[in-house]
Amino acid sequence: MAHDVSRALMWLFTFSINIAQKNLEIPTRYNSIYTQKDVLRALTFLSLEREYAEGGLKRLTKRLRRANQPKETFKKSRRPATKPKKPKAPDSDTLLLRLKQISRPKAKSMLCNLNRQVLAAAKTKGAFRKKVVVAIDLTFIPYYGKMTRWVNGGKPKRGTSYFHVWATLRVVSPARRFTIKAVPIKRGCLDAASMAKTVSELLAEAKSLNLHVELVLLDKGFCWREVIAALETSEYKFLAAAKRDKQVKEAILDYFSTGKGQVRHFGKGKGEERVTFNLTIHRFKKQRRKRVHNILELYGAFATNLGFGEALRVWERLPEYYRRRWGIETGYRVDGGFRALTTSKNEKLRFIYYQYMVFLENVWTLFNMGEAKRQGVALEAVKDLSVTGKDFGEDYVHLIVATAFDRGPPWLAVLS
Repeated sequence: MAHDVSRALMWLFTFSINIAQKNLEIPTRYNSIYTQKDVLRALTFLSLEREYAEGGLKRLTKRLRRANQPKETFKKSRRPATKPKKPKAPDSDTLLLRLKQISRPKAKSMLCNLNRQVLAAAKTKGAFRKKVVVAIDLTFIPYYGKMTRWVNGGKPKRGTSYFHVWATLRVVSPARRFTIKAVPIKRGCLDAASMAKTVSELLAEAKSLNLHVELVLLDKGFCWREVIAALETSEYKFLAAAKRDKQVKEAILDYFSTGKGQVRHFGKGKGEERVTFNLTIHRFKKQRRKRVHNILELYGAFATNLGFGEALRVWERLPEYYRRRWGIETGYRVDGGFRALTTSKNEKLRFIYYQYMVFLENVWTLFNMGEAKRQGVALEAVKDLSVTGKDFGEDYVHLIVATAFDRGPPWLAVLS
């Protein structure tokens, strides 16, 4: 876009900044040099530029100063030159202090409401008029500090075995890949019982927003008895990759030898704790290049609460449905372009950075959805985004700097 800003982006910029100012109460005093808007502008800049607070805010200050320099004219004006207004970009200490003063429960409430407003705007524009496919997954963010109650251990990656873990519920339908909710995982809460509570919390958010969910997709890391019980309680249809335990392996081998039972009744647990579902067995279409040592390597299985007849009818299409889950992996790759960087060990600050990233990413998705509609393309037919995250961030930052000193067009008057 290269700063050739459209009226649609102007509206979206005004809308997002406006709701952010209304929902994010950043601590200030009557004699504070920097207002809530100044702090919010700085936080947005760091997020979109993926910068650390110290270096990033120095860059913002330079850009504000350049934007505030009076333009030279050929004719000298008789009026005395007015002293240009000083740019208002807080330093890193001020920004971090203000954000750390927000309590974690209050930050959670404010950022949750902020994200709900973006989703409500998307809903009014038809994002959820048709049923959507959603996916639940975990993302592991490398951490290089000491172990805290919000840090989990894991397999070594990028020079560390410590991670901040987030469970997210995302829409994976084309052109509507909004993040519905993101939940941080405490240390030691990656077990089956804790994951069941997390899944219930995520799906409760979708229900509170009255989203019409067609299918919930999960990977085999969620295929626990407790999680399946929580999914069945939610009354949503789900499709989860099944773990290859002894019973699943026996079912696969039976299907291989008989050619029957591609859909079969299955269960986990014993007695009152037993949960039942349907197991569907599929042969991989593409054989692996390496030599196959076991017939089990050629087959996979899914757990689902689709009715037996329905699962049998759509059996051939279930792997295709499950491939949509890769839409959530695409979202994780995008996340890094919307999250401010930090080396701080303060958990509140990291929480705010991540949840604010969710808000900005949803704003970007909302803009792309609008672009598809303006181009007359059906949302289901969208394959590639018309505006990349990088271009969106550059134009958004350009508007942040350009509207820092003047009122601009009428639709930006709210920022003054």
